[in-house]
Amino acid sequence: MSEAEWVVGFHAVLAVLEADRPVELLWLLDGRRDGRLAKLETIARDRGLPVRRVPRRRLDEVALGHPHNGCALRAAPVELRVIDEIIRAEGEPAALVLLDAIDDPHNLGAVVRTAAAFAIDGIIIAGPSAPPLAGATAKAAAGHLETVPLVRVNVAADALRVLRDAGYWALGAAPEGTPSRGIDPTRRWVLCMGSEHKGLRAKTRSAVDEFVAIPMAEGVESLNLSVAAGILMYELTGRES
Repeated sequence: MSEAEWVVGFHAVLAVLEADRPVELLWLLDGRRDGRLAKLETIARDRGLPVRRVPRRRLDEVALGHPHNGCALRAAPVELRVIDEIIRAEGEPAALVLLDAIDDPHNLGAVVRTAAAFAIDGIIIAGPSAPPLAGATAKAAAGHLETVPLVRVNVAADALRVLRDAGYWALGAAPEGTPSRGIDPTRRWVLCMGSEHKGLRAKTRSAVDEFVAIPMAEGVESLNLSVAAGILMYELTGRES
């Protein structure tokens, strides 16, 4: 398992243990005995995985500053899909999120978690320098890296062309867009979110069908990316016809 990565945090570790991802070993905090760690140990031993009790400093080292809740495991990377695998059959309702050149792992993980809550079909992570899926991303996703299909692409616009050919309506989040409550319902859509600092890249904007904005009170310029994505996912899933 040469490309193994550390996963920390109770929910993230539990999700990996309960999924099909290959796991190398599980570390638990030495001297801590509680129901949560006992549950992880039971699942790991049922899978025939090695379980080791280690001092806190060892967990701190692999957690790289992220809360580990007394547990960490080494596992194979998250299995990525190809875009064709997340495209629903023609005529079926469909919902996707595309993240264009975002760089904050906490936002990525939070969007994954929210996408799971709204039963989004998958997330396309575009750009050559997207955050890794381990560490802070896995922690913020709270186990849902195992449940939401993920696709990585270099060029968002290329992915959008494929989706538009498959009948998806590409909605881009932008301040100048139509207020979210005023957009027309659509049964097949992909919501495109850009980075907090720069928004959608120019080439991505050229492949968008319609821009959408969240109405806000005067004096509020913007929202956190993951918060804005959650609001728009809520609006759009409630408008499916």
